[in-house]
Amino acid sequence: MSIVSSMQSLGLGLETVVRASPQQVFCNVADEAVLLSMRDGEYYGLNEVAANIWRTIQAPCTVLEVRDALLAEYCDIHEPECESAVLAFLGEMISLKLVDLV
Repeated sequence: MSIVSSMQSLGLGLETVVRASPQQVFCNVADEAVLLSMRDGEYYGLNEVAANIWRTIQAPCTVLEVRDALLAEYCDIHEPECESAVLAFLGEMISLKLVDLV
């Protein structure tokens, strides 16, 4: 199954509105971040790009807005690669119940 197919099965597309779940605690650590899920007590480390996504989705926004914010921030990534990475990250965060569909 392709990333696009698996994201579509989650109801995740470019126009989908997402936001960080309120059931977590977020802390910046240098350029990276750490999340604590209040639901299951698990910690998650986020690299610089994932931390940027996380900061972006503190308020509801579309997947397209997240992708465009990253494209504006990082000049060395191409749109299809960025889109695929954003969809994969958000899909994983949704499955972990750290991101909500709005």
